[in-house]
Amino acid sequence: MRVVLLIALAVPTLALAQEPGNPVDARVGESFNAAESYQGPLDGAWTLVSASSGQALLAFQLVDKAGGREPLEGVWRDLRHPAVPGDIGFIDGMVRGPTSLVITLNATPNTPPVTISLTPGPDGAWSGTMRQGAAATAPVKLRRG
Repeated sequence: MRVVLLIALAVPTLALAQEPGNPVDARVGESFNAAESYQGPLDGAWTLVSASSGQALLAFQLVDKAGGREPLEGVWRDLRHPAVPGDIGFIDGMVRGPTSLVITLNATPNTPPVTISLTPGPDGAWSGTMRQGAAATAPVKLRRG
């Protein structure tokens, strides 16, 4: 997990440091792209947003190993208010089906878990609902980045 997070943090630095025509920069970029080709389609940074308002709700960093046969792993951060302790954590569960993705996390101890149920649309974009315990569901979308 640490390696993935370090790579995610290094990408913007690589993009800024490249000089046109520099063979070292080109080779580093090629190596990065080759490493990325070994990752599954859900690997990387994602943002869960409200489908109705577009407000960012949660940020995810997911680890999806190539082939989609390994269990998904990830961390989350709450974006709905200024950062406070407890607004970040490991994703408790992710279940990937052929046409679904269900993410479960315990945002606050001693409260019902948050369950996010998503399906891909014809354009590949993920959408669905978010529910905490018996609360009403809220329509959401999952966006890359």
